[in-house]
This record gives sequence, C-alpha cells and structure tokens, in this order.
Amino acid sequence: MKNKVLLFVLLLSFATSCTFVDTNSPVEPDDTYLSLKSSQIMLPPDQTGDNMESVTIESLRIMVFSKATGKIITNKAFDITNLNLATKDPVTGYWIIDFSDIVVATKPGESIVYVVLNENIMSISGQTLTGALNTITTVAGMQTLVNTPLSYTHPLRVVYGTDGKPIEPPFIMSTFDEFNIPPNKPIDNPYVADLRGLAESNKGFALDRTMAKVTLESISSYPRYAGEITDNKKTSYIFILKAGLVNVPTQYLWSPNRLNTTPPASPPSPSPVLPYSGSFQTLDFGLENPTTGYYDRTWNGSITATATATVVWRQYGVSNIYKIDASAGSKSYGLVPPNTPTEFSVTENPNINNGNFLNYLKSYFSQGGGMLFNLGNITYSNTVITPVINGAYWELNEKNISYYVPEHILSDKSNPANATKLYVKASIASMPELNPNNVQFSENDVVWEKDKGEIKWTYPEAEIGTLITNAFIREPIPGNSGKVYHVWDGSKFWREARGTVTVTLINPDFAHITDGNIKEFYLPIQNTPTTENPVDYNIYRNHEYKFSVHALEQWTPTARNAVSETVNNGNNTAESIVLRFNDH
Repeated sequence: MKNKVLLFVLLLSFATSCTFVDTNSPVEPDDTYLSLKSSQIMLPPDQTGDNMESVTIESLRIMVFSKATGKIITNKAFDITNLNLATKDPVTGYWIIDFSDIVVATKPGESIVYVVLNENIMSISGQTLTGALNTITTVAGMQTLVNTPLSYTHPLRVVYGTDGKPIEPPFIMSTFDEFNIPPNKPIDNPYVADLRGLAESNKGFALDRTMAKVTLESISSYPRYAGEITDNKKTSYIFILKAGLVNVPTQYLWSPNRLNTTPPASPPSPSPVLPYSGSFQTLDFGLENPTTGYYDRTWNGSITATATATVVWRQYGVSNIYKIDASAGSKSYGLVPPNTPTEFSVTENPNINNGNFLNYLKSYFSQGGGMLFNLGNITYSNTVITPVINGAYWELNEKNISYYVPEHILSDKSNPANATKLYVKASIASMPELNPNNVQFSENDVVWEKDKGEIKWTYPEAEIGTLITNAFIREPIPGNSGKVYHVWDGSKFWREARGTVTVTLINPDFAHITDGNIKEFYLPIQNTPTTENPVDYNIYRNHEYKFSVHALEQWTPTARNAVSETVNNGNNTAESIVLRFNDH
C-alpha cells in the first residue's frame, strides 16, 4: 500500500475583482460575505516525492445552513475548470491549488457550512448531483444526500498522459463544519471559514478522494527479492491467460469521512465507515492477446529441437540387360549395344544361374561409379524429435494496469474471504509437439555409411530371384516372328546407401498453452502491516495499492483447473503465484 501526501488547497487572499465572486444574487442589507481558509487533499506522491499525482477539480459548491432552523441560506456552485494545476511550495513542500477567488454572500449567525467538489460524476457513476444539490432545502436533506451511495457500474481504468501522470477523473469530495458567521463582513474582507474546526484552525478543511487506486505494476517469473531461488526453466512453461479484480463494490460513498451528528458535533471527529453490504462485480482487465488467448510476454529464453532420422538412398538401373553371345558365367549378360543379344525360341524360358546373374549385376551396377543408375530417391524414416528448453525469466508486456475502485470496508478486516482480490488465471504449457512428417531435411546434411572413404552401396540378395523373375521380358526380334531376345528390365534392379541426418529446429512454440494444466489464483489485496494492524484487508478511500505478481514455481498436475487462495508478500513459497506489495 502506498502512503498519502497532503495537497493544500488555499483560499487565503481576496479582492473585489475576484473571478468567482457571487455577483448574480441580489445583495440584502443584512448580507455578510464568506470564504474558505484552506483545504488539504490527500494525494499519493511519486517515488521521490518531487511530483504529485494529478488531481482534477471541475467545480466547487458552498452551502450554508442555519443551525437554528436547519434551512438553507446560501447554495452557490462555481465552475473552476480554468484553475491552474497544483504547484509545489518551495518553502513548505506542500502542493498547492489556489482557490483564493471564491467568495459568497450569506447571512450572519450560527451556521453549518458544506463544501462539495466535482458534483458532476457522469464519468464515474453515469449521473450528476447538480439537480439534487440545487433542490436541497434543509441540513437534514443534505445529510441524507451525502449518505446515499453512488453507483460504480462503469469501471474506470487509469489513463496516463504523455507526461506519464494519470489523467484522473473528477472524483466527488465533500466536507462540512459549524461556524458563527459575523455580520457586516465586506466582499474585500470576507469571513474566512476554517472547516477543520477551532482546534486545527491553521490547517483548513480536509477532503479525500472517494475511491482508491489499485495498480498491478507487473506479472513476472522473477524472484520477489534478491537471493530467492527459483527454477526459471520450469517457470518458463507458465503463461497468464486472464487477470482482473474480483469482489469490487458496485457502490461507493461520498460522505465526509467524519462523524455526522444532528447537528454535527464540535469539533468533528473521525467516524468509522460501516462495513460494505452491497453487491460486487468483477473487473476483467481483458488485455490478453485475442489471437493467442494469453497475455503477451517478454521471455529471453529459447526452445530448440533436434530431429534425427534414418536415411535410405535407393537408385534404380537405367538400361535393359540382355542374354548375350558370350562365354558362360557372369559374362553371359550385358548391354546391347555394344554386345550382340542371343536369339531364343518364343517358347523357350531362360536358364539362369542366379549366382552368376547376381555377380553380373553387381559388376554391372558398379561400372562407372554408379553412372548406370538414375539419381533415385532419398527417404527419411524413424524421425525422433528432442526439444530442449533454455529457461529464462519472463515478464508480461502489459505493465502498470491500474483501476479506481470503491472503498471496501470488511466486517472483519483480518478475514480475506470477501476482500477485493486480484484474479489470475494461469496455465502450465507443454513441450512443443512437433510432427515428424513436417520436418524438412537436406541431403547435404546426411552422414552416409562409407567403405574406404566412399559411400557404401548394398544390392538385393535374398530377393534377387523374385527380381529376376519379375524383370524378365521376351522382346520380339523384328522380321523374325519365331525368335525373341531374353531381356531384363534394368529399372527393376536397385542399390541402396544408408545413413543418418540430424537438423536443429529453431524457435518452436510451447504446446497446450490455453488448454493445459490450468489453475485460478485469488490474491487478496491488503494494507502494509503495522504493529497495530498486522493484517488488514480493507480497501480505504484515497489510498493507492501497488503490487507485483510473481510466478515462483509450477503447481502439481493434480491441481488442474483448481482454485487457490494465495499468500501475499512474505517468504512463504508454498503457493506457485504470489502477490508482493511494492511500498515506495
């Protein structure tokens, strides 16, 4: 949780030419003039305190009620959108917005004064309070109005300007106190009301933003602190599918965070806000990649995979083989030309010595270093793929996801059951699933079996008889119908070389990212522990809660699609994903 800093809104010096003097109302003889001394608005600073976070103030309304009758005396609203932004006083260090031009006519006597900032809340609640405030006639009606919750059904994400500061919507703020307004105060020297009471007359009146700000600075697999040991190879498998907030109230209060009595006590004292009893809503950040279904991340690891296959190169003969007129044995077979084929009767079957024919084939196929073979075909089989994960830490590309949320007071602030929580849906992906049939090999990468430095070729042996029979052809002799040549189709005969090939596949992706081992985490948001409040899960108005989320380890597969109430901060690593508050 981030602490608060004071921003003083000054209403100190006045002149008759003030821009915000009420000149439209008729001046009556008993009128006296009223202004406001000063105010402080609580705002979080940046890390160094040198820059205040933005504040948007569009209007200011002053309402004066008679304490004796309870009826309204003065009800004036001012458009102050043209005021300059806050500046830092170099002497005091306070951030200041000057409201010194505002003064109204009213009546003297015991009075109750209300101040309301930013009554037009269309951007937050889809409504404006201007009409209701214009029709207020009694202090009781005003007290009823300020205690009426406003709707919060259009969740507000914090939008940042080019200067890196949030562009804040106009939050409604209010405060009040009692005064005995003196008579006959002129416009150039009005009575200055101090809405912090007599005991703190030098501080002015206090105003609070009516909402809190929740900022998720990052989600990553980095350790929470230096020296924490995690396995970034295993956490590389973790992906974030969804993130958001749950148990966010649908209503918020804009009443002063002070005791409201009838009439108000003097001086006013802090009043605890009652536990919230309304309905809840879920805010889905919805920033996951719509194409992939998960949040984009920056991961400096890599996945490589090696694919190894058995390679067979089979070549086939390119010429026919004839029984030729030659000596016996393996020399009985050859090519035509240059040899002369033997003529046979059309009814005569070949009388082949399989051994001699095989010897001839080996001699024939080896002539010219295989020149009598076609290029043949190379086939790859028995492909085995081995992926390798080179682990590294990752961080989501979406950072500083920030929303305004209503104050959420629990009946038991030490019990996180109904607390506002960060919701994270995560998955453990699988190793890449690579189809061996899709792997592309190159014959230039093949390591061939060799004999004496040359590719080792093998020839058919057991199946030679079948090959000789299947390849046999009777070729008619032109002009001699009773005679044929005995021919064997050379393309039926083959030789093979064998080897292996290995390639490296670059950057294959994880598998089953969105349908793998999924688990939901609900991380309660809490306040920084103190001695007085070691555990406090309330969300307080005008506070900022900054935290990071860390994926520390994989969860067990038995927890598939499970739900986890996860620990915050601390050194407990019993849970896989932990929320850490980043106090600055």
